[in-house]
Amino acid sequence: MNKKTSPWLTRTLVVCTVIAVLCFAAGRLLAADDYKPWVAPDDAKKLKNPVPATPENLATAADLFMDHCVLCHGDKGKGDGIASQSSKVPPANFTDPKLIDAETDGGLFWKISEGRGPMPTWKDVLSEKERWELVNYIRKLNKDANPNKDANPK
Repeated sequence: MNKKTSPWLTRTLVVCTVIAVLCFAAGRLLAADDYKPWVAPDDAKKLKNPVPATPENLATAADLFMDHCVLCHGDKGKGDGIASQSSKVPPANFTDPKLIDAETDGGLFWKISEGRGPMPTWKDVLSEKERWELVNYIRKLNKDANPNKDANPK
């Protein structure tokens, strides 16, 4: 190396190191958000499901669930899909009464729509009606897993 390139090389290495450290720190902070409680905004929680849970709508939602959700959430919605084994953040278990009782239909709809971490954003892929149908289907999965529990949607 000659004396002209040495300071340039040193500065370049320092800048690259600083950028790498900042990127690593930012990634760690973003990943930490995945472990914070996931709470829908109050206005989203207040939304009411405009799509009735008819047999036809539930059948459509079952197909949507198999096409888009089963990989992570499993075929019964227990959060045990094949992709859940490699996820740092476990997928929601829709058969857990505590989880479902804590969520309004609007909150579930918002989470399906917006996504977070490994959960994709579905608002650009699924129509509004399809996302509401999935909310009904998630409620059905919970009711099927807990037949003795009154599972009235909120």
